[in-house]
Amino acid sequence: MTRECGSGGGERAAPCAPADRCRVLVVDDNVDSAQSLSLLLALEGYRVECAYDGEDGLRVAARFRPQVVLMDLGLPRVSGYEVARRLRGAGGAAADPEVVLVAVSGYGRDCDRQAAHEAGFDLHLTKPADPDTVLRVLAEQRSSRTARAAEPGDAGSRPRAEPDGPAAGP
Repeated sequence: MTRECGSGGGERAAPCAPADRCRVLVVDDNVDSAQSLSLLLALEGYRVECAYDGEDGLRVAARFRPQVVLMDLGLPRVSGYEVARRLRGAGGAAADPEVVLVAVSGYGRDCDRQAAHEAGFDLHLTKPADPDTVLRVLAEQRSSRTARAAEPGDAGSRPRAEPDGPAAGP
């Protein structure tokens, strides 16, 4: 099941200009968690949609073309790890190597972080994720994306960092 998230299922008025609104997909099988996070983001001016399992996450990503995906790892039907691989992979309607993938999961051990990194996640936040941290991560990702787009050269290489733990890079 997928639908636009937030209060009443529709988008809320945003404090920023529509051209500045970043598209964020929240994928979490905990409906209350997904809707709470999406409401916070909508109030901050983000365009948000939700999916409640991995398969639906891929379908929504193909249609919505998010710039950022906040995703649980332990999803039904298709795991968050597999969704990340498919979003990073070549081919398929949902494939987008430039999308910023953020794991938001109760899986917080070093091996979980490493597995998330290997699947293609850019960042890892451990639940319960601090709302200010989520907003900071989104703001940083938007500004670094803007800076990369302005730079000539390798726009496809992003540093992989983790705001709530050590860097996941090699």
